[in-house]
Amino acid sequence: MSRIAREAQMAFTVLAVASSSKIMSHLADGPGVSAELIWSLKIIGTLGAFGITWFALTIFLDEKRYRWLWLVSAVMITIAIVSVPIVPQIVPALRAYAALHFIALLALILYSARGDLQDARRRLRPVMSAFLLIYAVGQAITSTPIKGFQSIQVALSQSSVFWLFLTVFTIWALKANLSNWPGETVPDAADKPTLQERTNEQTALVRRILEAMDAGVWQVEGLTVGGLAQKVGAPEHQVRKAINRGLGHRNFASFINRARIDAAIKRLEAPEASEETILEIAFDVGFSSLGPFNRAFRETTGKSPTDFRKQALAQMAAA
Repeated sequence: MSRIAREAQMAFTVLAVASSSKIMSHLADGPGVSAELIWSLKIIGTLGAFGITWFALTIFLDEKRYRWLWLVSAVMITIAIVSVPIVPQIVPALRAYAALHFIALLALILYSARGDLQDARRRLRPVMSAFLLIYAVGQAITSTPIKGFQSIQVALSQSSVFWLFLTVFTIWALKANLSNWPGETVPDAADKPTLQERTNEQTALVRRILEAMDAGVWQVEGLTVGGLAQKVGAPEHQVRKAINRGLGHRNFASFINRARIDAAIKRLEAPEASEETILEIAFDVGFSSLGPFNRAFRETTGKSPTDFRKQALAQMAAA
């Protein structure tokens, strides 16, 4: 029911249902309760690894290119967990693989923070990273009995802490602004802040950023938020906020790539540049290789650079 993006809603729901089922399976595991009910709850509870992976990717990554690999990896973990009663000897391999999966996911969350312009998401990354570590360690601990404790008590405690985290996050999510959540934005997006909504200081900084962009700062290969901040003479956190709240972008790479793609479009539409190769244009507008340029161009225009040029030049010749 929250205002967050639909995919975030679905991922969060899967995670919440899996967590609830895991808690209920521990509570119901006793005399007088049907084995079928407990089995069903435990099966649903195994979706936790998939849910937390999907949720983390949806919240923290605007880039969707390789997400399917992470989701396939999470599905493999789920299948392996379900298979443990049948093939118990896979437990050591399952633990190692699950640990590698979550450590890699943690590294991805931290690494992708470089271009994140959302203050709320940047603040949440360390919290989610710590939680992923706790979750992975907890899964390993509760998979075998601990001396002096009943394994069901440990498992229930871990599941309850997990559920508490979800509850707190739900409260935050319901109050969150739409711009805190994933998804690319474009300069003319409907939720772009108006001039009246900006402070005078932010408006001045936005103007300096746009002037730097007009001067071609976007052509600098490997440009970072810090590099742009030096160019406009402002602290990095203020530049992040200005691009996010003043220009409506959630990710620095999308902000820079939009300017680069706009410049490439002009070159591809120009008859006098028809002899230039696509690779030359990609390099000239600031891309380090052809692959990222082709992907960014297709995401923006829906066409490959070659097809776009052919269509543009054909229309111009027909006119």
